Amino acid sequence: LFFLMIRRPPRSTLFPYTTLFRSDRVLANSLANDETREAAIASIVASGRPKVPLLLSWARKAPIQNECGLFTGLADALGRLKTKEAIPFLIRNISEYRSCGVSLAPWLKAPEVIEWNLPAVGALVRIGPDSSKALMTAFPQMTGEEDRRAAIFVISRINGVPEARGFLESAMARASRERYWAEEGIKSLGTDPARNK
Repeated sequence: LFFLMIRRPPRSTLFPYTTLFRSDRVLANSLANDETREAAIASIVASGRPKVPLLLSWARKAPIQNECGLFTGLADALGRLKTKEAIPFLIRNISEYRSCGVSLAPWLKAPEVIEWNLPAVGALVRIGPDSSKALMTAFPQMTGEEDRRAAIFVISRINGVPEARGFLESAMARASRERYWAEEGIKSLGTDPARNK
């Protein structure tokens, strides 16, 4: 009978951070949702840098199931805040599409459309010269063609980085050598079917 007389304290007394965690989850879901993303980003940008540590923690471990949608929201928010600490996360996800799928002929569009379709690309361009320098450093380790193309695109869109011209000239030379040897290979194979086996 004594145990029945003890009342449980209100939830807010027991768990003072419950409301905070709940509001963070609401923010994460808002960032992940196409229809509420812009309002969530506007709220984050209006509050300034206090949300950056939280956003960066979500870049490491998503608190919700919709990771693709959250990635898009994070890239957009971190880009608008010009968060230099987000550069490694953005580089790791440089070729992820906003649609969470594959975009047809993404590189045949206007630069602004490319930046919108690839949220990490848009964010890196907004962050500026620090992104360009980080991409030039990371470029040799990039193995995916889309990642490399996206990196070259970002570097070409950012002014004020003296090393960028040399980097882009080197990229052009590599592409020319690859094209040259591919053309030579085609010539040497010729039209002789026995040689193509």
